[in-house]
Amino acid sequence: MDDTRRQMKKQNLDQKSEPEARPAFQPLYLQIKALLIKRVLSGEWRPAQLLPSEMKLAEEYRVSQGTVRKAIEEMAAENLVMRHQGKGTFVATHRSTSRPFRFIRLVSDVSDEAHPVTKFISIKTGAATTQERKRLHMPEEARVVRVERMRSFGGRPCVVERIVLRSDGLKHLDQLLDRLRPDSIYSLLEQEYRIMIVRISEQLRAVAADNADAKVLGVGVGHPLLEIDRLALSLDQQISEWRVSRCNSRYLHYANDQT
Repeated sequence: MDDTRRQMKKQNLDQKSEPEARPAFQPLYLQIKALLIKRVLSGEWRPAQLLPSEMKLAEEYRVSQGTVRKAIEEMAAENLVMRHQGKGTFVATHRSTSRPFRFIRLVSDVSDEAHPVTKFISIKTGAATTQERKRLHMPEEARVVRVERMRSFGGRPCVVERIVLRSDGLKHLDQLLDRLRPDSIYSLLEQEYRIMIVRISEQLRAVAADNADAKVLGVGVGHPLLEIDRLALSLDQQISEWRVSRCNSRYLHYANDQT
């Protein structure tokens, strides 16, 4: 009996020592930020649209103007909105003159061109491979659009891009890409499908050119290249694109000083 009591007492002590479940807490400005993002996702506010003033939003949500300002500052830091002095705050867009290239970190060493010239090589659709499903977090039997492009500076082929786009829910994506051949695929996704790319994750490494690279870039097989492996995330944190760029660093360099 004593052993049984001791065991029960030990169990009670062990249960008391476990941390109690506590409700998750978010600062008020983060709650307001989440509500603002939800309105963008719903389509209530479109890319490039002017947001209501901080005062109006504060009145609507019954919070201080400072709370709204902090929420918007967070969104601006994450490139979800753009703030223009004297004009107000706008939903971020890739449609302006410079914004289509805001995720390009490549700078030419042989040309004064700020942005590269783009040439499409191929556009194909098909069932996603195991690797593509893994990188894009897609289910089995998912389909994708594959794009191969070449970027040049000063007339010199500098970058070959191999892009995989998830096509679920994006009707005629391959046809639009083939017809428009846009410099910025992100701008097309925004305008045609209301998908806003707001963040990228990149990994860099040195590789040797294979036969396909050599053909596009005009270099020898084995020539040293810089490879940029990128995942692009939309406003709802879905991975929309997997892009592998192979760059001839003889003509350009990578500079991560952009916002």
